[in-house]
Amino acid sequence: MRSWLLVIVASIIGIAACTKDGRLPNNCGMPAPGLIISIALDLQVRDSYGRGQAIGTTVVIRGPGATQTDTGFADTLHIYDQSSSSGTYGVTFSRPYYQDLTVSNIAVTAYDDCPAVKTATVPVVLRLAPGAPPMRALVLLGGQFLDHAGEQAHLLPHFDADPGVSTALRWSSGDTTLATVDANGVVTAKCVKVGGTVKVTATSLFDGTTSASALMGVAPASSCP
Repeated sequence: MRSWLLVIVASIIGIAACTKDGRLPNNCGMPAPGLIISIALDLQVRDSYGRGQAIGTTVVIRGPGATQTDTGFADTLHIYDQSSSSGTYGVTFSRPYYQDLTVSNIAVTAYDDCPAVKTATVPVVLRLAPGAPPMRALVLLGGQFLDHAGEQAHLLPHFDADPGVSTALRWSSGDTTLATVDANGVVTAKCVKVGGTVKVTATSLFDGTTSASALMGVAPASSCP
């Protein structure tokens, strides 16, 4: 059975200028110092079981005068398209083991009193392709930097699998001198004179092959017992 390692890609923020007098009109985008972050599309991606599956879904966005491919996401449900262009959009959604889905004629309108657009919410439900395996993907959420010995972080698994499929995992640390991980995905930093990065991996016990990894940074300590 094919294993999918999903790579998290940070989304790029598009920024539009503020009004001439420096004010931010009501409901005019997301304020930043002197700027407005304008979000044209809020793509809400679910599977047929109602679970968010934005991570690992690729979208091709056709907007006014431009086409772009995006794998960025805000969380497990939302993919945002940061744009300040009003007009008609179309989006094609692709995901391994799912049928492609295209949504057309999405209208995005601008505010009258600022150079930003009103966010259009686009909820979609992806349908499985015939012959899709019961376990399709796994991703780990919560990778971070551990800045002192003993600090812990809890990695959370997010599955794309049929209901009833076992979610049991085998956890492992690529370097136990830097950090250990327990059976619940809790990572603990070790006391080390030289810090580094450790890869923590979770493997599905259902098929033994589907896996995902997260990189954890560990800070050096001035002294260790």
